[in-house]
Amino acid sequence: MPMITLDKLHPDPRNANVCEPDILDKLRRHIERSGLCPTLLVRPQPQNPDEYIVVDGHHRLQVISSLGWQEVDCQIKEMTDDEAGLLLLTLNRLRGTDIPRKRAELIESLLPQFSVDDLTVMLPESTGEIEGLLALLKLEEDAMEKALKAQMEDELKSLLVPFGFMVPAEDAALVRETLAFYQAHRHSEEGQALVAICRDALSRHEAGGDHEPA
Repeated sequence: MPMITLDKLHPDPRNANVCEPDILDKLRRHIERSGLCPTLLVRPQPQNPDEYIVVDGHHRLQVISSLGWQEVDCQIKEMTDDEAGLLLLTLNRLRGTDIPRKRAELIESLLPQFSVDDLTVMLPESTGEIEGLLALLKLEEDAMEKALKAQMEDELKSLLVPFGFMVPAEDAALVRETLAFYQAHRHSEEGQALVAICRDALSRHEAGGDHEPA
């Protein structure tokens, strides 16, 4: 990209985009701190090809002029007045929007080097907006942790627990017959049949139909 001296760059008087003073001040601080300015889009002036009209970058030009810059990177593009007019109407409106979570993650990654107050000076967001984005990230993390915990609890409930007990030989046939009966009627495995027997027994007891075990 060619470097063009600022005295050859002229704002398009048709530009309708206005930047709020606080945002303009943050842009100034950012450029001043980083020493970097995004490339300006310009077109040759019809009456004087050695001079250029700014199509995109009016606020950047304003800021670097106030900082005393002498030149800046520019992208030069030939275009008519009508083409330039269309770009003036669209470039500042077709910037896209940030995904809140990704922006929050990016802000969070900067916190080891910068405080929220530091970022408030450099970013478009206010302190409250930055804290809101970080809170959103924390809420999502808490929700994910809660979901994982619930999943683990569900998995623990479904784990198989072995029971190792013996019954007298004379009662073995009774136990087998009862388990087989419950399996046939509940279409369940042997372990599930035993659970069903226990549930039925407790249900009858709670309903008052059984006495305490002897």
